[in-house]
Amino acid sequence: MWLENNMLMALAGLYTAHALSIPKKYKADVKNIGTQEHIFPYLAGSGPYFSYPNDYGISADTPSGCEISQIQLLARHGERYPSKSKGKKLLKTWNTLQHFPYQFNGSLSFIDDDYEFFIQDLDNLEMETTTENSVNAINPYTGEMDAKKHAQEFLAQYADFLEDNREFAVFAASSQRVHDTAQFFIDSLGDKFNISLQVVSEEPSAGANTLSPGYSCPAWNPDEYEDIIGSYSTTYLKAIAERLNRENSGLNLTVTDAYNLFDWCAFELNARGYSEICDVFSPEELIHYSYYDDLTAYYEDGPGYPLIQAVGALYFNASIKLLQQSEQLDQKVWLSFTHDTDILNYLTTVGLFDDEKKLDPSYIPFRNHVFHKSWFIPQGARVYTQKYRCSNESYIRYVVNDAVIPLENCSDGPGFSCEANKFYKYAENRTANQDFYQSCNVSSVSNITELTFFWDWNTTHYNATLLKE
Repeated sequence: MWLENNMLMALAGLYTAHALSIPKKYKADVKNIGTQEHIFPYLAGSGPYFSYPNDYGISADTPSGCEISQIQLLARHGERYPSKSKGKKLLKTWNTLQHFPYQFNGSLSFIDDDYEFFIQDLDNLEMETTTENSVNAINPYTGEMDAKKHAQEFLAQYADFLEDNREFAVFAASSQRVHDTAQFFIDSLGDKFNISLQVVSEEPSAGANTLSPGYSCPAWNPDEYEDIIGSYSTTYLKAIAERLNRENSGLNLTVTDAYNLFDWCAFELNARGYSEICDVFSPEELIHYSYYDDLTAYYEDGPGYPLIQAVGALYFNASIKLLQQSEQLDQKVWLSFTHDTDILNYLTTVGLFDDEKKLDPSYIPFRNHVFHKSWFIPQGARVYTQKYRCSNESYIRYVVNDAVIPLENCSDGPGFSCEANKFYKYAENRTANQDFYQSCNVSSVSNITELTFFWDWNTTHYNATLLKE
């Protein structure tokens, strides 16, 4: 009821001249928005932001008697429209539905003469969802609003620390949506801060001086473990297609169409705030889809692919260096924005979600399942590294999507943190023999061997061309 009342108030403000004649379709959305948040964790990281579900109940606030000495953030861009490639696939499925000559029955009965497909402008593909390009004005899940809300939460949590740290750089990969997320975040911080936005190239020629090392890694082969990923059963997709075709004789949806419906669900939530297509799926089907995504990410971008630890080591090594230099550096706030796979590569090297048990494509390991990709990197994902001082000792810990995630074998410090010297030893072990430049054969695309933008931005100034991809 609270959500519905607030949506109605927002609508009344938008339609001041006709406050008593709120469009019918928006009234329907008021009732529906907020009712599908329970499925966000199953949408492969393509749907709206949600907090990490397995929260241990540890407060993310600085422990009593301690003071923050450095904050790092690595964040994903906010909610967006699908990519051009996915958009093309979704439009193909939508075209099949559009050409169905009869009235839809069953869970597709919402598709009628009044229904509008959420991709209404091809120029929106790849882009952040905003209040301007959203399908309706009451969508609370836009990337714009997510970034601005995140900034306000950042201000609230670190208010005291930020009083003495109002001047800093913010770093963004050069994708348009990543840049826009960073800019929305900065705008929401307000004018009491002096912030320089540094746009770091994600072109392969950037080599090691990037927030998107995967693009500079010619050795990366996403098909390396295709045989494992491909052995996962697609029976659940066949069941979806058969059910919808049975309800609508002559429809002839394929297994590929059934798979596309999951993306339709996720991205329509980003663009509209609610998606009737999400109601097509049973809880079992959502679980199967989510695990298939975990399996794919694990063997393409995560712990299941040995090369990834070297890719993630690029940012992890830079993060460690910043932590070690925190007393010498004037800047104490380090905020960076990039893509989901870059964050996943980094988390793989850190080892927060790697129990060294390989994911099995033959079954879903419910009891022993640590690697949930969508839990780590939903749209708007945020990974904070906190360094704080308690008495004469420094401690480090991670906060992933609002939840403190302790290091498995180093969490005996205040707030389940890791004592700094122990942490540096842990990091040294995680990055041992991990050389991004050599392992990725970066020399074939660039001669830039180091990540330097954190240290030379003030003299170099990074202003890469924005990419709409």
